[in-house]
Amino acid sequence: MSNYNEIKQHWAAREIPVAPEDAITSIIEQSKTIRKKQVIGQIVLGITSIILIVFFFYVSAYKNQTVFLGLGIMIGSLLLRIGIEFFAMVKKSNLPSNFDMKQFNQELISFYKRRRYIHFIITPALFVSYILGFRMLLPTFEQELSYGFYTYIHISSWFIFAGLAVLIGVQIRKELALLMDLRHGFEDYQVDND
Repeated sequence: MSNYNEIKQHWAAREIPVAPEDAITSIIEQSKTIRKKQVIGQIVLGITSIILIVFFFYVSAYKNQTVFLGLGIMIGSLLLRIGIEFFAMVKKSNLPSNFDMKQFNQELISFYKRRRYIHFIITPALFVSYILGFRMLLPTFEQELSYGFYTYIHISSWFIFAGLAVLIGVQIRKELALLMDLRHGFEDYQVDND
């Protein structure tokens, strides 16, 4: 039993290094960069939604059930994604700032852990539904557009979707890297709150 008490005393007396300023600054900068890219992404999704809504009324999509459904799925997917990201940004900005660094770090870890659900379940489902909505439009495009323009739209769409998948994957990877930094960045350090 005395060995246990000695180990406990040594553990309590150990010197805990203070977290280096550059580690805290690095995490803050990563978070700001991700936030900036999220805002840019929201703007792009918003503009795309507006274009699709204008196109919806321009082609009188409500007259053709397939076009109505395809465009509706595409617009719905985008609007749902915008809403999810908006509420996530609001939730992050409402994290209590009166916590000490360790508590705030734990809140950020919880926030980014919940975002994994969005990244790995909701985002792929919305992306696939957007593509399915687009695929529903292809027969109408084939009938209404010239062969060359239809071929261009059909082929270029796959490159666009592949590019979007890569961009989404890169953004998710950055958020997961930030989560790892948050989880492992301070566990060996004592955060100085002075």
